Amino acid sequence: MSQFVDLKLRGNDRRTAWCQESSVGTDLYRDGMARLDAGDVAEGRRLLEEALRKSPGDVAVMHGLSRALDLAGERARSVELLEHAHARAPSEPGPALDLAMALLEREEDARAVQVISPVLQAHPEDTRANLYMAMALAKTDAVKARVHAAKAMKDPDPEVKQQAQALDGVLAAHQGAS
Repeated sequence: MSQFVDLKLRGNDRRTAWCQESSVGTDLYRDGMARLDAGDVAEGRRLLEEALRKSPGDVAVMHGLSRALDLAGERARSVELLEHAHARAPSEPGPALDLAMALLEREEDARAVQVISPVLQAHPEDTRANLYMAMALAKTDAVKARVHAAKAMKDPDPEVKQQAQALDGVLAAHQGAS
């Protein structure tokens, strides 16, 4: 029996309405992400904004909408939404890693370390989180950065592996020259 029907049978109309609205928000989220994947940024954004109105605290929706905003050229709003999503779920890799990358692009390495740390505490073997941590530590702690780069090199994605190897090579050369 579905959650909607089960709650309705209990006679709790308010919870029934919430579940129904939550389901609509989930459908809007899925449709919005599908539109983004298909390259229709405007429609994807519209659907994701509607999903966020239906499910205002949903971290996945916030993350999806932040991607739509970024694709639409609204980087500042995208980062602001990532900050909100990260505050709600600090160990959730998706929004945290997108936020960390935005911070690294602005050379806010110390703040990126703070954002990535809860992700690595919850998911120590997350190769992308390890890559981003290596990038964030590269200027201040080459030894720790290399440890994280080594973990990132285990990623099956050749692009992540290549980035980790390149970073490790630079760090090794820098350590050798010191």
